[in-house]
Amino acid sequence: MAIVVIAEKPSVANDIASVLGITKKTDTHWDSDQIKITWAVGHLLQLKYMDDYDPDFKDWRKTVTRLPFIPDEFQYKPINGRNKKQLQAIVKLIKDKSTVEIVNACDAAREGELIFRTIVKHSKSKTKTSRMWLQSMTKDSIQKAWDSRQSGDDYSSLMDAAYSRSESDWIIGMNGSRIANSFLPKKRNEKSAISLGRVQTATLAMIVDHEINILSHTPVPYWQLNANFSVDGCEWNARWERSGHKDDEDRPEFKSHRIIENEEYERLKNLLESNNEAKITQTNREYKEKTPLNFDLTSLQRSANNLWSWSARRTLRAAQDLYDRFKLTTYPRTDSKYLPENMKEEINKTIRQLGAQEKYNLFSKKLVDNGLQNINRNFNDKKVSDHFAIIPTGKIPDMEMSDDHKKLYDLIVRNFISSWYTEAIWNVEKRIATIENESFYKEVRTLISPGWREVQPKKSDAPEGWGELKNSPCQGLMTSHEFKEEKSKPKGRLKEAGLLRLMEHAGKKLDSDEMAEAMKDKGLGTPATRAETIEKLIDRDYIRRAKAGTISATPHGIRIIDVLRRIPVDWITSAELTGEMEASLLEVQKGKKSKKDFMDGIIEKTTSLVEKIRDHDRSTLYENDSSIGKCPKCSGTVNETVLSYICSENKGKGEGCSFVFWKDTSGRWFDRITAKRLLEEKEIEELHGFFGRNGEGYSNSITLTIEGKVESKNGGEAKSSSDDEKLCVCPACEQGSIRINST
Repeated sequence: MAIVVIAEKPSVANDIASVLGITKKTDTHWDSDQIKITWAVGHLLQLKYMDDYDPDFKDWRKTVTRLPFIPDEFQYKPINGRNKKQLQAIVKLIKDKSTVEIVNACDAAREGELIFRTIVKHSKSKTKTSRMWLQSMTKDSIQKAWDSRQSGDDYSSLMDAAYSRSESDWIIGMNGSRIANSFLPKKRNEKSAISLGRVQTATLAMIVDHEINILSHTPVPYWQLNANFSVDGCEWNARWERSGHKDDEDRPEFKSHRIIENEEYERLKNLLESNNEAKITQTNREYKEKTPLNFDLTSLQRSANNLWSWSARRTLRAAQDLYDRFKLTTYPRTDSKYLPENMKEEINKTIRQLGAQEKYNLFSKKLVDNGLQNINRNFNDKKVSDHFAIIPTGKIPDMEMSDDHKKLYDLIVRNFISSWYTEAIWNVEKRIATIENESFYKEVRTLISPGWREVQPKKSDAPEGWGELKNSPCQGLMTSHEFKEEKSKPKGRLKEAGLLRLMEHAGKKLDSDEMAEAMKDKGLGTPATRAETIEKLIDRDYIRRAKAGTISATPHGIRIIDVLRRIPVDWITSAELTGEMEASLLEVQKGKKSKKDFMDGIIEKTTSLVEKIRDHDRSTLYENDSSIGKCPKCSGTVNETVLSYICSENKGKGEGCSFVFWKDTSGRWFDRITAKRLLEEKEIEELHGFFGRNGEGYSNSITLTIEGKVESKNGGEAKSSSDDEKLCVCPACEQGSIRINST
């Protein structure tokens, strides 16, 4: 009579074997008479391809009329490679006559459930199953999970959700990608395939929207006025802001501190040249900075990106190591920032254990002596799903760690300790210097009571010379002033922290924690899959990531989203609608919705997608859009198409007017607004939005020829990179290299 335990990877199997006292190891499992512990290596089986069901599907073109293809029953097949032998070994253990129980010790989430269920189904075993629900990899946690394992039947809803996720992504991805490659327009000689997906396409659409907003920005010149003030030994620089200003949606560049009209500039200039006496007032208010919650995976990834520009994948890998390799932190792939109410004693123990590490000793002692704060907030059963927040286990590091592991561990520990401290209290000082009803503002914050900022310090932003005013109001002097000429800039590009936040909230920018919590079940993908989605988009050349960590959409990605919306196939490009699908999948996981109902909805949406893409008429996609201007060659109208802006008199094949202005040209995607601007002005100085072959952005001054060709006025990028191809040694100095850059 033997129990077979299946872990998700060898390292987890090793830890379980150590706790259960099994010492004999073979090539494929840990062995004893009563317990045999084996391991998968991630997914060992995958869904069959269309041509596995019917070889005719190998020819995509000839079978497009048979789409969407939905198998009567989804079938899995072994993944080819060296792990096929491990699958055979697991099946042999499962089917052994002595096996009376099969234990699922894979990751306690959808994918772990799918890995286990597909193996058992592949074996055709009818032996009963049970589940170890591992929250951390310490010895106590493993023993507790073993002792309290539950029947596999208790996790049937999780199984349904796992299969639903896998099968729905297959239906959308396989059918959508095939129909898109067959019918969506491509550039001539474009070899890259088009891939559509439930989460990836909606994520791409958000990035494209942000990119178009940046590319279409038209810089507006303005002045910014700053002045230096002095009173009673206090000196500071302040910025002028318009009194009674109201933002105008139709003029987004019109801000309270921007002087756009020449009349206003002249009035202020004359005033400051004739008067330097200012009335100084100061107000003080108290600001309480909330204590942070513990991390879930997404907030941990965002913090690491903000602090160190780490990618989401890099953070996840380090967090996974801290969990299963070093046993220092709990399960990382969680969507909760809260802890179960029955963990109070364990948390007290963890805080005391952290005190054994010198850099956390003072913080630990303070909490032990003074007691924990925020108990009712941090412990909340209603906000704990399958897993609780990412916290330290209390184990003292006993292995050599890389810098990444050390930094992330310290971040998790300090955030955990901070969550039990009081809020930080700041004094916000606001000085207003007024000269004849024109006001200059400066605000600084100084720390009064550090609270949790004792653990995660932050400096005051008071500048040198700020000092303390003896009286308020009082008279002061403006010692100098400067009108600085600026131009409005486009929004900054997304970094992964911003993208993860948008994915978490299905594209909505939410200000409050309460709204964010309400939206978390309607995000794009799950915390565990978001990093993979971003990397897929990069690998498929739909987005690019610069060295500085900023993310932008490529011409390939922009074109796909534009065409899908014009057909239109709204749901696959909508973050909100895709988020609703994720919420529906979570209802399956909670047992509130049947797998059949969920899959019926997926099939209906996929059928609509296939039919709309297959039946669309490319010539009508832009028929309702007005012309972007007159053709510079023949005075005909220039109209937008999928790939270009083309003269209405261009009949093709060398007939009629030859004017064609390609959207993707010279290292930039020319959006409609910028294309119209260039057509009218014929040249643009320092236009932003160009990208070199190394993925780095730059500005360029350009002209538009009478044929529609975009030409650089200054030769393109001002610098070359060591990544550029070396052509030859510089003939002038014989020291440097001549390299071929992107222009």
